[in-house]
Amino acid sequence: MPKRSLTIAIASLVLLAVAVRVAWLGDDAYITLRSVENWVSGNGLRWNPDDRVQTYTHPLWMMVLSLGRWLSGELYFTTIAISMSLSMAAVLWLLLRAKTVPAVIVTATLLLCSRAFTEYMTSGLETPLTFVLLVLFVGNILGDRKPIARYTRAVLLATLLATNRMDLALLCLAPVLATMRGVPFAALWRRGLLMSLPFFAWLLFAGIYYGSPFPVTAHAKAFGVGIPGSELFDQGLRYMLHTLWHDPLLCVTTIVGTLALLLSNRSRWLAVGALCYLVYVLKVGGGFMQGRFFLPPFVVVVACLGPFLADLTRQKAQWLVIGAIALMFVGGLPAWLQAPSSDVPLTAEVIEAQHGILDERRMYYRELGLLSEKRAIPEFGALDKQVFPEGRDKRWWLLNGAVGSAGFRAGAKGHIVDPLLCDALIARLPARDPKRWRIGHVLRRIPEGYWESLVSGENRIHHEGLRNYYEALRTLTQKPVFDGNRLSVLWRMAIGSYNEDFQSFLREQYYDPPRIAFEAEQASHEVDLGAFWFDEPSVHVVYEGGVAVRFREAVKARVMHVQTFGIRAFRFRFVQAGQVFGEAMGMPLPPDPDLNPIRMVAGVRRERVLVPSTVPQFDTLWIDCLEMPGSELSTGPPGIGAVTPQK
Repeated sequence: MPKRSLTIAIASLVLLAVAVRVAWLGDDAYITLRSVENWVSGNGLRWNPDDRVQTYTHPLWMMVLSLGRWLSGELYFTTIAISMSLSMAAVLWLLLRAKTVPAVIVTATLLLCSRAFTEYMTSGLETPLTFVLLVLFVGNILGDRKPIARYTRAVLLATLLATNRMDLALLCLAPVLATMRGVPFAALWRRGLLMSLPFFAWLLFAGIYYGSPFPVTAHAKAFGVGIPGSELFDQGLRYMLHTLWHDPLLCVTTIVGTLALLLSNRSRWLAVGALCYLVYVLKVGGGFMQGRFFLPPFVVVVACLGPFLADLTRQKAQWLVIGAIALMFVGGLPAWLQAPSSDVPLTAEVIEAQHGILDERRMYYRELGLLSEKRAIPEFGALDKQVFPEGRDKRWWLLNGAVGSAGFRAGAKGHIVDPLLCDALIARLPARDPKRWRIGHVLRRIPEGYWESLVSGENRIHHEGLRNYYEALRTLTQKPVFDGNRLSVLWRMAIGSYNEDFQSFLREQYYDPPRIAFEAEQASHEVDLGAFWFDEPSVHVVYEGGVAVRFREAVKARVMHVQTFGIRAFRFRFVQAGQVFGEAMGMPLPPDPDLNPIRMVAGVRRERVLVPSTVPQFDTLWIDCLEMPGSELSTGPPGIGAVTPQK
């Protein structure tokens, strides 16, 4: 066997072994896998089965995974196998472009020494398919083809890349425009239109089926996020510096290589595309997954290096290899040189110190790593069985911001309300606190009446403007696709007819939530302890503005018994004629020992409230929720059941 072929074979085997060692699926991958499972199971191409909402950002990748799931009947190992196969195909292509043994060794070293490249050869996200499409795209741009053939293939591959992930269109735009030179005008528009069909067909499908051509995550992260652009750019710079420190080979190769490619006529427009993509990454604040968004331009750079590396002497190649290895160790010992047991999650303090940027693989490897001894593959519907061991046919609701595997485990009957990304209404709202946010995890406030609307099926949103907007939105996501009224609403939504209704809520109540008042008679029904809030129509959700329980006559009481739910601390203020005379905190009473642990935590419980001696009587009780350690683990909204004064 020739030396070059043997070197390629050895390098491929080494990279394959490394890929197996670090192979994993991320929590975010299960956002897509939940839609895949629902689709293949006959529940529709949806995340929550009762809503048509596009929560995945990679339609083409979703289709590949769906085909794999349909053929194999399984998701975890199928996803890893597809990912690894595509990644290794891209690796082999990159190695084959290296025409000499030193060039092969340098190329393999660059790939091996990039932490992000080896770690995102799997993960369950669209990156492996991006690798394959990008190397084919670069090969076409640099290949010796006639102008019409080069242009045709460039448009097709760019279209597939944009369908795989929409922001990759920025990377492809400049090279595609450059391929237009020398192509007759008739061929430009005819072939361009034909090759663009996959992308525009998807946009048309998504626009009609989901009511928006863009995934809901685009609304959550890019449209009206409510954070100043300067702060996002600063976060983008932090992301670049974090990559430079933790994955220096990736950062240096990408930036220096892109600038070097500008010097060559053949690769100049690929470099321009890579620079446009990098500027976009900085503008939107980067991301929370360490190194991931540097990978597309990194692959472009490595794919373009072939002609430069072919002229390397053995001595220069050795220095490049030594330099690459040295850069790799600057970021610490790579995971593939450590035992799987070393992959433990980062602490909240470390994540905060890193401005929300983290090694995502390390966070989830223990449960979702291929070689992890503690691997626990999520089972579709397992959470449903855990919450309702007695069985349940009706829909149930769960509040959860870590929506990947939790959403997958909830099965087809669990409706996940995500305050970060995946809810059709909440994702369109801006940041709850523009001063406190984490990149990729911008928390929103849930509007008054939203929980009741979900459970009852009626539109119970309190604010009139938002109620009108939500009515239009749920028409798009719940009514039959070709219902005449829905198509009319779809058009009106597209031209902005409901924008003012939405904006009026933001101006009037979003940042200044109202206190919701109701009569004491509406809080007089005793609810069974341990009952879930969504099974009891008489309970009242307590939103951020709190509630006001009004009594017909002034109450003289020394003790209040209140039923509550949700992992929150409740503050009670006693009001007479509009004046607050005192306040007290609720004291939870011991739960019923016969209840199962989940109902003890998430179900209705009892609290005892001592009325201060400074309160002779009161006609209104204000109840507010306060955050406490563990509140972020709450599986539902806070609220109250029966409110009972006692002398």
